[in-house]
Amino acid sequence: METLTTFPEKNKCPKVCTDIGAFKKAEKSPEQVKEEIKEAEDAKAKAAEDQKGGVDEGKETEQLEPKPGAEHYFEIKPGPDGKVDWTPLAGMTGTRPKVNKYSISRYSLNEWRHHNESVLDPSVITESNIIDYNAKTAMMQAFGTVDKQQNDNNERLKQKAKDLYRWKVEVERACKAITEEVELLEIERQRLKGASRVLMLPESISRECLDLRSNRYEPDLVSDLAEQELIKEMNLVSEVRATLKSTLEKIEEQMLINKAAKHRIEYDWCDKSMAYDTETLNIGLNTKTNTILFKPGSTRFGEFSAPLEYWEYFCRENVQNCEAARQKSADLRGSLNAILVNGGRKLRTQADKTDIILAETVAITQELCTKLEETLRNTLQKIADMESLIGELQNSIRKMDAAMKLAQTRLDNRNTFRCHGESVRDQPHLGLIEEVKKIHETVTSLLGQLKKAEKVRKELCEKRIALEKDIASKRKTLNIDRDRCGMVRSHYPSALELAGY
Repeated sequence: METLTTFPEKNKCPKVCTDIGAFKKAEKSPEQVKEEIKEAEDAKAKAAEDQKGGVDEGKETEQLEPKPGAEHYFEIKPGPDGKVDWTPLAGMTGTRPKVNKYSISRYSLNEWRHHNESVLDPSVITESNIIDYNAKTAMMQAFGTVDKQQNDNNERLKQKAKDLYRWKVEVERACKAITEEVELLEIERQRLKGASRVLMLPESISRECLDLRSNRYEPDLVSDLAEQELIKEMNLVSEVRATLKSTLEKIEEQMLINKAAKHRIEYDWCDKSMAYDTETLNIGLNTKTNTILFKPGSTRFGEFSAPLEYWEYFCRENVQNCEAARQKSADLRGSLNAILVNGGRKLRTQADKTDIILAETVAITQELCTKLEETLRNTLQKIADMESLIGELQNSIRKMDAAMKLAQTRLDNRNTFRCHGESVRDQPHLGLIEEVKKIHETVTSLLGQLKKAEKVRKELCEKRIALEKDIASKRKTLNIDRDRCGMVRSHYPSALELAGY
């Protein structure tokens, strides 16, 4: 602000003295003043010589005669002799004659004029006018400057409030998105845990079926297709469980990341809300507000203050990090859904395949059991027939004994009771011998047939025992595969249940 030392020409009075003003030129030079002072000193010395022995009572120190344009004068008094010395030296020393009751001439005419000029000197008034003008101008400029700065700062505060509101909305949207993502991921995590719990059922079913099939009798204790499919089913359950476990670990790790991002974005939202409220409060303040106070030290920057570029970078990075965490979590949720659906579909497909193989095994076992039962019935019939045959053979052999007895008795009688020349080898005798021989051959043949029949009957009985064992084994196998395994596998979960729904 430029300070004025005089009024402008248009603001001056129309009638102004030429010898007064804010910068009045002195009437005497310093050399002239020194000469006058020297002359006054010489005159005083001469007067002192004339006034030897005089009494110095009542003498007071007087001021020097003021220079032209000065504001104050020394009080000049008469000397002891009653004479008034109007010299400049008397004005400087104050030695003038005293004023008595007969004289009122205390000052000279020149001093009177100078006194009037000094009283009427407009320099102080002019200076006061200049100071008044300068002060009013300074106040006007100061208030104008302050108002302009206040308006500019109001605009800056409004712009800052707009930026804060924009970032506050962005942060709020990011906070809402990450909160929803945390809730959705928690739902998926619970779903994954449910799928892991449901996965225990297929494993227990497969293990129960294998344990039940291990109780089959030895002829049927074979590693058939059904057992292979059950083993595949258990291996698949183990693979799916391992996949779900690793996915659960990833989800829990991502949950921690999401919660950390949520905490940071909520903290940032709180800071921006407080900053926005502060800026709104500052915008609403003015010079007439009752809550404004002097705050010493408020012009200092805070301890943790940062530049504007860092603030913008921090806001952008915070929102981007939160969005990156949310997107990663969303991708993980999508992959989790695919993992659960695919795992459930694989398990359900393998279970259906195992059920089909078990059904085929049951059908084959049932068919074989039917054939064994039919064979057993035939075997029993053959055993009965063979026993009948053995009985007939035994009866035939017993009948041959009577014929043999008859022939041998006849021969013995002929050999015993025919004497001398009557004992000849005639045709009857030869016929009887031939009959005994034939009977013996026939009995031998029948005994051979009887022995074979008894051997066959024994074999048939052994076969019967084997058939009965096989039939019992097949019935046991059918009971395990069809009844017990079928009942256990009827509780196998569906694909939706395996997917965690």
